Amino acid sequence: MPSDAFTASRAFGSGANPEPQSLNGLAQAFPDRTAGSSGDNRMADLVEQVFKAPDDAGQRAPFTVKRLITPSRAGDLTTVIATRPGQSERRIVVLAHRDGKGLADLSGTATLLELARVLKSRELRKTLVLVSTSGSTTGFAGARDWAKREGGDQVDGVIVLGDMAGTKLAKPWVVGWPQSAGPTPLGLERTLQASVRREVRSEAGGPRALGQWIRRALPITVSEQGAIGGEGLPAALLSESGERGPAADERVLETRMDAFGKAALDAVGAIDAAGPRDGPAFGDAPKGIVTLRNVLPDWGVRLVVGSLLLPALLAALDAFFRARRRRVPIGPWLAWLAVAAVPLPVAWLWLRVLGAADVIEVPDGPVLPHLYTLDTSGYVAMGSALLAGALACALARFAAAALGAGRMTAGEPDADGVPSRRARPVPGVDGLAVASGVWICALAAITWAMNPYAAGVLLLATHLWLFAAGGWRRWPAFVAVLAGLAPIVLIAVYYKLALDLGPLGLAWGAALAAASGSGLWSTLLLAGVLAAFAGVMRVLFARRRLGADGPAGKSISTRGPLSYAGPGSLGGTESALRR
Repeated sequence: MPSDAFTASRAFGSGANPEPQSLNGLAQAFPDRTAGSSGDNRMADLVEQVFKAPDDAGQRAPFTVKRLITPSRAGDLTTVIATRPGQSERRIVVLAHRDGKGLADLSGTATLLELARVLKSRELRKTLVLVSTSGSTTGFAGARDWAKREGGDQVDGVIVLGDMAGTKLAKPWVVGWPQSAGPTPLGLERTLQASVRREVRSEAGGPRALGQWIRRALPITVSEQGAIGGEGLPAALLSESGERGPAADERVLETRMDAFGKAALDAVGAIDAAGPRDGPAFGDAPKGIVTLRNVLPDWGVRLVVGSLLLPALLAALDAFFRARRRRVPIGPWLAWLAVAAVPLPVAWLWLRVLGAADVIEVPDGPVLPHLYTLDTSGYVAMGSALLAGALACALARFAAAALGAGRMTAGEPDADGVPSRRARPVPGVDGLAVASGVWICALAAITWAMNPYAAGVLLLATHLWLFAAGGWRRWPAFVAVLAGLAPIVLIAVYYKLALDLGPLGLAWGAALAAASGSGLWSTLLLAGVLAAFAGVMRVLFARRRLGADGPAGKSISTRGPLSYAGPGSLGGTESALRR
């Protein structure tokens, strides 16, 4: 399909009297395009008229057009869907939003309408779907609802048109991150990147392997393809201002619209020609992260992370059974750790309640925090969430005291050194040390089953905290504990730089996400990690007060291959009790 068929002057609206469907024509006719507003709905009417209009030859309109109404916090959002059947039921989707501020944000819709004009008279093997949505500034409710109804079985790719004419360039121009832990559509991304390379005469750019790992471990994105990808559809954003999108006062250039509009048209043709007519276009595309121009597959990541996690897990299990053999109480400390993990989910739940009750204005999904002004109600919401977390901490301490986790009991040792069942008070450092190691390793194992990339973030903590709790002394132990938190700090720094946010912006963005119901799994994971951190730190401070590695008596250590005691050494048999 020749990309020269895309006419930038017509799409841009050059001249004193621009066409109604051009960029300048739309801006003049609809100055207020707030999501769900009358201006947004009137623009939806115009888009529907353009989709229904016959082609340049005056033939019957090739598109079948329907509307989808999506309830949202901003009101009812209108999605206009135009479908042109092809020889196959496989679908190529081009999507753009109408709402937003500024000409650059509107250029995606102008490009979509020009593509509709061009593609009306072009023969395609696959079914073509053009989608005009709303709600990009309020959490992408329109795009998410359409994707949920569309289903991903027959969709080869969704090209999301973002800023197509702005003057400010920010790579990567092709963004494929979904709002889920699923794989990025590498085949679709590479097709769009190749089209950009041909038409724009420049590389589209892309994140390094570390950035890809972080995106897979903690999937956060503030652009429209994320909401679509979160529903299981392969989607990629084409935007010259990258993931953040353009500023409201961004100037536009016809030459930019010409290059990126032709790239979008070229990508449609490339997807249409890819793969068998009735089969997936990118069925053989790898799934993983790109490093050194090769793809590290997801199964390889799972295998490597699992192999590195296994020794720590076995060591934690060995310590657990040795403690069980010596009748060191561990259950109460596990309960203490569970209670210590409560504050963060409580804060998340409190923000969710405030958002559901409309106490604060929140989006329908993750967006850039500057779209929602941080006013008095926002500060009160974040402060009350901290207060709710502090109250949960107080209740956690009360519950821990009620469980008797402050000072554990163990029996007097008999002649063989085995504690008897007659109890006496002793500091419970060993029990907490074992419980903390088991907790963080179990958390990493569960995370590995769900998301190996997130489990990779916990590898340092599982190994270093296990050794720190197992007997490392003084400053090396404290350094090891802090080093275990380094990957989590790195993730926060990465998103701060990627989204160009300050500390307050990060906090407000997290609060908005929680209030909209996003990020529960990440919150629970972080809460579990912080609970383990608190447990290990308590062990280290207790040992420092005692002036030794642990309480009176022989401390519990883990066994390795050189100290393996034979069958039964993991506990539970009489032969193992004397070892």
